[in-house]
Amino acid sequence: MSLFDKLRDIMSTTLSLPASAIQETSTMDDIEEWDSLGHVNIMVALEQAFDLYMDVEDFAELDSVPAILGYLEAENVS
Repeated sequence: MSLFDKLRDIMSTTLSLPASAIQETSTMDDIEEWDSLGHVNIMVALEQAFDLYMDVEDFAELDSVPAILGYLEAENVS
């Protein structure tokens, strides 16, 4: 399973969306359910799923699937 597939599964579960609603280019603006509360929930779910600690300051930068994937790759998550 690719990192994108893992992220998509986490996001779809967290936002109660079908996985097909999340694309590799999706941003907060593209997905209505990805509001500020949904964003925090995604960040917490990522921390739990990948055993990460994310600074709250990083949350604002991670507003798209490409940005999150880049962050996870930089953290050597697979």
